[in-house]
Amino acid sequence: MIPVVSTADLLALAGDHLWQSTLFAVAALVVAALLKHHSASLRYWVWFAASAKFLVPFATLVAIGGYTSWRSVEIVPYREGPVLIETVGQPFSQDAVTLRPAGPRRGATPTMIGWLPTALLAIWALGAALFLLRSLAQWNRIRAIARDAVPLTGGREIAILRSLERTLTRGKPLTMRCMETFLEPGIFGIVRPVLLWPRAISERLTDEQMEAVLAHEIYHLRRGDNLAALLHLVVQTVFWFHPLVWWVGARLITERERACDEEVIRRGSERETYAESILKTCQFFVESPLACVSGVTGSDLKKRIEEIMTKESIPTGSAWKKALLTAAGIVAFVTPVAVGALNPPPQTRELAASATLPAFEEVSVRPNDTSGPGGRGGGQMQPGRYLAQNLTLKSMIRRAFGSPGSGGPNTSLDLLEQEVAGGPEWITTDKWDVNATTPQATDPGRMRLMLQRMLAERFRLRAHWEKRELPVYVLSLARADASLGAGLRRTPDDECKAAQAAGPPPMPPAGQPGQPPPPMPPPNCGAIQFGPGQLTARGAPMEWLAQTLTNVPVITGIDRPVVDRTGLKGNFGFELKFAPATSTTPDPDRPHLITALQEQLGLKLEASRAPIDVLVIDSVEKPSPN
Repeated sequence: MIPVVSTADLLALAGDHLWQSTLFAVAALVVAALLKHHSASLRYWVWFAASAKFLVPFATLVAIGGYTSWRSVEIVPYREGPVLIETVGQPFSQDAVTLRPAGPRRGATPTMIGWLPTALLAIWALGAALFLLRSLAQWNRIRAIARDAVPLTGGREIAILRSLERTLTRGKPLTMRCMETFLEPGIFGIVRPVLLWPRAISERLTDEQMEAVLAHEIYHLRRGDNLAALLHLVVQTVFWFHPLVWWVGARLITERERACDEEVIRRGSERETYAESILKTCQFFVESPLACVSGVTGSDLKKRIEEIMTKESIPTGSAWKKALLTAAGIVAFVTPVAVGALNPPPQTRELAASATLPAFEEVSVRPNDTSGPGGRGGGQMQPGRYLAQNLTLKSMIRRAFGSPGSGGPNTSLDLLEQEVAGGPEWITTDKWDVNATTPQATDPGRMRLMLQRMLAERFRLRAHWEKRELPVYVLSLARADASLGAGLRRTPDDECKAAQAAGPPPMPPAGQPGQPPPPMPPPNCGAIQFGPGQLTARGAPMEWLAQTLTNVPVITGIDRPVVDRTGLKGNFGFELKFAPATSTTPDPDRPHLITALQEQLGLKLEASRAPIDVLVIDSVEKPSPN
């Protein structure tokens, strides 16, 4: 089931991402200021990291780390049967906000506040669409110019370009196209870049000036500036409303042009010649209308010329400084991944849609105002009716989402108290009377589904399953040689077949007044019989024993799930005698349950922790009585 994410949820996630990215950009500003006297290339990559952060939410990095974590637990599907959960990794616990299915709320009326998230989302979509259309129009314009431009195969332009390529590049020769428009020289394209060269500029530049301009463009190509600019264009499209995004974009253009200027000067071009070539280019042509076309005239022209003429040559930076900046950038993006790996997200499953579940024919829900602790259990499941009297909602939830059991119709297993989390306080204090009927006799398993639907429709219950680490008891073999206790024996299949063919044993005669009651007959093959301080089984698997220990806490005193890890297959018979849970008088013939298991059956019960499916309540409402 795919969860439905509300508009408010989306805005909340976007808000978290925005303040994180804004803080990251402010940190980039500080770093760039500290690098004021270093090369423009270093500052450029600092700003590029700030731009890239807008495309990568920390929540996504944390999620990636969580889902690739080695600290994983296998989610065992919640099934109709015994509780059997196996750990395949180190158990973990995690409290986190999970996106919930959005459900309708009764009595809700549309208000301005209610419509605000949708209105904000619509405004954002409109702005993003307009900005995208404008960018596409500009891109198509440059593409049309490039398509109409004539390829150059000779002349001094090609000669100078090929000479520069022999010393500056090692790839295949760059295609040069001559255009008639008043557009500055620039590299267009990413996969198959071409150099657009205006015809009119050639006659205005000397060979030295043309060489400086072409070197500038080749450095743009070597740096991959067009691809970086395209990525920031995506950032501007998505976050068009954020002033800081536009400011970062301006810094990127400024620093990339300065970085190319520094490379041209470092290569040996005369400062005056290079500055004059830029001025002539600006004198006759306009700036490129698209940031993804790396040209010559971008950035603050006056300041660039001043730096070209007066600024001392800046070294590219020592290896350790580059390594330090690279490491800082990697740490900034890897740290959230590591946090997610060390703290994996909760493993969750949504409930089935209530509309897909069977429904009661008629339902009556009324509050019960009587004082006292309320009724016990989770309600009666009769063949054609569910009846709950003076019960809390949490008790009904535990019954509705419990397991029917595997030992017969009377071995159902409600959720334990700790297997239901969340919800307001009133679900454990307010009491209710519920009378729900079915059109025909219904088995308990199907009635639980009907009860789940009733809770969703009448109480507006919204919940999900979440794997959490809880205290458990582990049932395992107690002896090193894996031998069984004297009181535990295997039940052959033939014995059960013969017993089932013979039918149930006759009931004992009524006891005489003043005499102790006669002993009960042994249980049927394939059942566990329990009483005060006693569990008797015949032809029962070990998982039934684990389930029964949890299912009758009044007798066993077990208040947590029991996980079967005995590894024993097949059916067994036993008679376990122990001190009742409420007994305070020591009896050597009736030891504590844990001791009795070890001495009589060769099994041990140890306290541990394991991942258990917990029903987490997201929202619930009090129903109107009917």
